[in-house]
Amino acid sequence: MIVTVGSLIGASLARKFWNRRQCDNPNSSTTTPSIPSKSSLEKTLAYAGAAGSLTGFMNIPIAGPIFALEMTSRKAGFARSAVDSFSTAILASLAGIAFVRGIMLPHVGTGGHFHYVSRAAVGLVTGREMILVGLGCGLGGAMVGTSFHAAVRFLKGLIWSKKKDTRTENAKKCETYLGILKMTFVALMIGMLSTQYPQTMFWGEGSLQCMISGQCTPFAATPHGLPISMMQWAKVNPNIPFTSWFDAMQVGMAKFFAIALACAGMFPGGVIFPLLSNGAGLSRALIDGVTKLVPSVAHSIVSPMMVMSFMAATLTSITRTPLATCLILSLTASGITPLSVLLPGALLASYVSVFVSEKLSKESFFKYSN
Repeated sequence: MIVTVGSLIGASLARKFWNRRQCDNPNSSTTTPSIPSKSSLEKTLAYAGAAGSLTGFMNIPIAGPIFALEMTSRKAGFARSAVDSFSTAILASLAGIAFVRGIMLPHVGTGGHFHYVSRAAVGLVTGREMILVGLGCGLGGAMVGTSFHAAVRFLKGLIWSKKKDTRTENAKKCETYLGILKMTFVALMIGMLSTQYPQTMFWGEGSLQCMISGQCTPFAATPHGLPISMMQWAKVNPNIPFTSWFDAMQVGMAKFFAIALACAGMFPGGVIFPLLSNGAGLSRALIDGVTKLVPSVAHSIVSPMMVMSFMAATLTSITRTPLATCLILSLTASGITPLSVLLPGALLASYVSVFVSEKLSKESFFKYSN
């Protein structure tokens, strides 16, 4: 959501600047060597707005513009317009972090706050373990992403009928009212799902630690915890650590369908933290299954690497933002997180997820022009 808001503000400023310039110089040529065309200016400032707002909101310098630039390409790279806007987006990112952290919140500490390992955790991950985790989580994330696209397409087909070109005014009004009713029904479905699985109501950053830790951090202890009265029908108590892979799988699948329903129902909103939360929940089910085969995984750094890698793979397979996703995860991790150990596996999983998901399906979350 914050990416959309920032890009819209940037594009609006570009149009305002261009229109004012045309009013001041009605006889001027369309472009000059120092001023780009209107469409080019809109794209550049849209990228800059998205980069600056995302950086300021999440405290992720450099990762903000990378995410904004990567998400407009179907593949694991930049679109041509993104390449042309790279420097402007980076400057906007630096300006955003300087304004928020230097002026608005000057006393707030830098760095992230998500804990993947306990403060006392020590250990290493071998090269073989890192490769296996990266490949396994990458393939798993690609399957999740492909299934997500298929689920959204299927649900959209059930909810929305194809629009007709020729319609009367009464038919248009009826279709509008019917659309409102359909969206209301979808919202009720998501609400009913949340009564069974309150974890689906995780709004984002404030609640993500609960999933990262496998609910060892109680939902009630997060900034947006729910009152007990809203959790009395929960099939998996969000204030108690997962007791089995099945508990984690239930929560992961419930979150998966909640996001898919919201997307199919045309509800606007962000996808970064919801998808990261979904990946974290599913990773806990995977860890429990692997631990039964290799018990030592439960007490090693392999477990948090699997969490970070599956989170990266899940988000990347849907948004096509491998580098930005890894930067976001590394910049939002706490100071005790051994990034030099965890990040290589997450990078491998992130790019494997993109490449595999492209082979499995051509569908994508965004509509691309290239």
